[in-house]
Amino acid sequence: MDHLLPPEIAEAGRAFPQALAACGDLDTLLRLKGVYVGREGSHAARLMDLLKTAPKEQKRDLGAAINGLKQQWEEGLKLRQTELEVAKKSLNALASSWDPTLPPPVPARGALHPLNRLMDRLVEVFRPLGFHVEEGPEVETEAHNFDGLNIPEDHPAKASSDTFYLAAHPELLLRTHTSPVQVRTLLRVAPELATRGGIRFLAPGRVYRKDEIDPTHSPMFHQVEGMLVGRGIGMQHLKGTLEYALRALFGPDTEIRLRPSYFPFVEPGCEVDVSCPLCGAQGCRVCKGSGWVEILGAGLIHPNVLRYAGIDPTEWSGWAFGMGVERMAMMLSQTPDLRLFFENDQRFLRAMGGLD
Repeated sequence: MDHLLPPEIAEAGRAFPQALAACGDLDTLLRLKGVYVGREGSHAARLMDLLKTAPKEQKRDLGAAINGLKQQWEEGLKLRQTELEVAKKSLNALASSWDPTLPPPVPARGALHPLNRLMDRLVEVFRPLGFHVEEGPEVETEAHNFDGLNIPEDHPAKASSDTFYLAAHPELLLRTHTSPVQVRTLLRVAPELATRGGIRFLAPGRVYRKDEIDPTHSPMFHQVEGMLVGRGIGMQHLKGTLEYALRALFGPDTEIRLRPSYFPFVEPGCEVDVSCPLCGAQGCRVCKGSGWVEILGAGLIHPNVLRYAGIDPTEWSGWAFGMGVERMAMMLSQTPDLRLFFENDQRFLRAMGGLD
């Protein structure tokens, strides 16, 4: 429809997009608005005058062309005004918040996860006693995870409802405890055990069981297990070691007690309780009013476990223990929900001392 318009207005219409983009501030845009759609003397006003004097047969086509051109100009001006207003607000906000005399912001520093810190702390407690750390694979064989630990074939822990077996390799599984590390270590050191005079080590790591996720259970959690093998080792050595370690963790006034219990890989076995560190054994919600909190399982190594590794149980004996890291962390920090340790909520990690 340009042939219906005066040449200078048609040229102004073609130049409008470039003129609009060149407006770098609201004042320039306001002047451009006056040129194109102002009440008097603008291109739009001249077009309306042109429409009034146009021949009757041209009014319809000319009116449609004028309306289309005006709408294009008005929409373009409105959009550019919004863009410039947003840019101005951002610039003002930056100018008002920026102080060149202030030091630059310091990036937040990360730290070890609370569970890793607790496992490191456990390792440091036992290190002065001559313990070192042994590690093993998280994908294990039934032999290392069950058979070498005197766990019978019909034990419920072997069921697929309790243990994660690999579909492509049903003889492999995700370890259900860190005890396979004990089996692997005993098999490795058995030929030189007499030369070494025994062995003592810790086995921290992740383990997996088919547990439903709730405030106290997770299909993946952490354990720290310990083992000592030597000559003439008895329950008195286990009790003395645990008293030292648990008092180092919970305080020098901590009392411990051993209750008889059954585990296939130890004989005799026991549950180990500590006097509640939160209420001083007076009774609270955590200890359920008893003054005692169950903390780990332990016992003397079963002779069949030693025999499996090729170690003579008439010459060698030892003890072992295992504890859940999350359980201890929940008690020490009074955390009500196990899932908080795995959700990466920075507020929780900061409260636990995991972030600065």
